[in-house]
Amino acid sequence: MRPVVHLELRGLDASTLRDFYREVFGWERNDAMSIDDYSVAEIGTGALTVGIGPVPEWSARSAKFYIQVDDIDETMAKIVALGGKAVMPRTVGPEFGAEHILIFTTFLDPAGNAVGLVETPKP
Repeated sequence: MRPVVHLELRGLDASTLRDFYREVFGWERNDAMSIDDYSVAEIGTGALTVGIGPVPEWSARSAKFYIQVDDIDETMAKIVALGGKAVMPRTVGPEFGAEHILIFTTFLDPAGNAVGLVETPKP
């Protein structure tokens, strides 16, 4: 079974959304893990992170979760073969302190839900 390791909450007003989740759940922005208007907070024991930010052009207001896999390319091939659709390439993000979400991508499931994948960090 693959763990969910990152959640994303997107909206038209990222600052209001960020304030809402901070006030309701105590999710504080970790500046070392955040980039510009995209805020990242560690939740639970820190093995799970949440990103709160503005909506990109290709996405509607949404909540998204990320599933950790060993190999993004191999997993994406299986997703596409089973009716899913890749919507962004395998991406290596900047070093910002959250190594469990350094390599990521997004796909649409057969119902059109956007779901993220992150690659298991290699030692």
